[in-house]
Amino acid sequence: MDKRLVGKWYTADWGETINIFDEEPLRMKISFSLSGKYNFEPNRVYEKDDYLCFEINGGDQRKVYHVRYVDGFLKGYYIYHGKEIPATYERISEIPEDGQFEFNPHQMVVPYPDVPRIEILKEYAEYDNRQSSNPYCIEYKLYEPIPDILQKYDYKKYIEGYTSTDDRLAFSLLDFVCDHFGHDGTSGFPKGCRVEDIIAYCENHNGKINCRGLAILLAALLRMNGIKASHVTCMPYEDPFDDCHVVTDCILPSGARIMFDPTYRLYLRDSNGEYVSLQRLRKMLINGEMYYPNSEASYNGGRFDLDFQRQYMIKNAFRFSRGTFCADGYDDNSKRRIELIPSNYPIDNFSDQRRSEFVFCESEFWGLMP
Repeated sequence: MDKRLVGKWYTADWGETINIFDEEPLRMKISFSLSGKYNFEPNRVYEKDDYLCFEINGGDQRKVYHVRYVDGFLKGYYIYHGKEIPATYERISEIPEDGQFEFNPHQMVVPYPDVPRIEILKEYAEYDNRQSSNPYCIEYKLYEPIPDILQKYDYKKYIEGYTSTDDRLAFSLLDFVCDHFGHDGTSGFPKGCRVEDIIAYCENHNGKINCRGLAILLAALLRMNGIKASHVTCMPYEDPFDDCHVVTDCILPSGARIMFDPTYRLYLRDSNGEYVSLQRLRKMLINGEMYYPNSEASYNGGRFDLDFQRQYMIKNAFRFSRGTFCADGYDDNSKRRIELIPSNYPIDNFSDQRRSEFVFCESEFWGLMP
């Protein structure tokens, strides 16, 4: 690590302090007050392309920073909602501050209680089902043009012989994504979220991308073939959080709803052989019901661990977020984002902007209203 980075840095633009320590492995803390009282560690810290990189939050609030030493300052940018935002930090001390983590409204809007994840999921199992005061509808843009970049991956082979009324087409597209692209939770995400952006990003990152990229790619390909689909962010109780998961919610041509998880080449069935949707999966986890993965499920071609997947989704099936306009390039920049909130979830400390996205009726969120 460049030793010139060690110290305490501050930007007045958003009142952010960065403390960088002369340690291996890399360690740093961030605070959103000049005093440094509210220090917390980023989700991940690493060096890449002469930049010190670090990530905070998760899901739609995820930020990825890239900074380096330039003429006595830390200069670079951070990526937020697909946009690069310039960032410059001034050194205010050569000695980094190793303050203690404390909850506060600027940092932890909802802290996690020290109880097992399944208990809190059961406690907040229900929705109050009041309809939104700001109505909307879920829009799917179908049959968009197929990007040329797909042809180098034998894309046509995967759709030949299928029509948009055939459920098998959806499963073949899951195979297409998982045959050619893998998962790397640390690889990041491109500036744009079009199919060609995601594939080009994979090509420059050892054929891999994070779960968000895989889910958006699969959802877009399904829509291009006339099948309604969108990516859904699955989030835990606490906010902000250091980890979430993203899957594809799909309405098959037969009308059945199914959760595809391209991170694991996965879909699920219940004990009667019926497909499991994300909406239903949450209920099955709460009730302790068994479900069964497809035989091809795997992680990057290796073993699939159903017990791990179950515990991971118990954590991340607490809240869901999605866009209301589902089209190539709009998945992460939708006209409007909505977030499904369980009954009695503590929302008072969220900003007005964030609360405006909250939906409390699960039928409304999933587009099941008449």
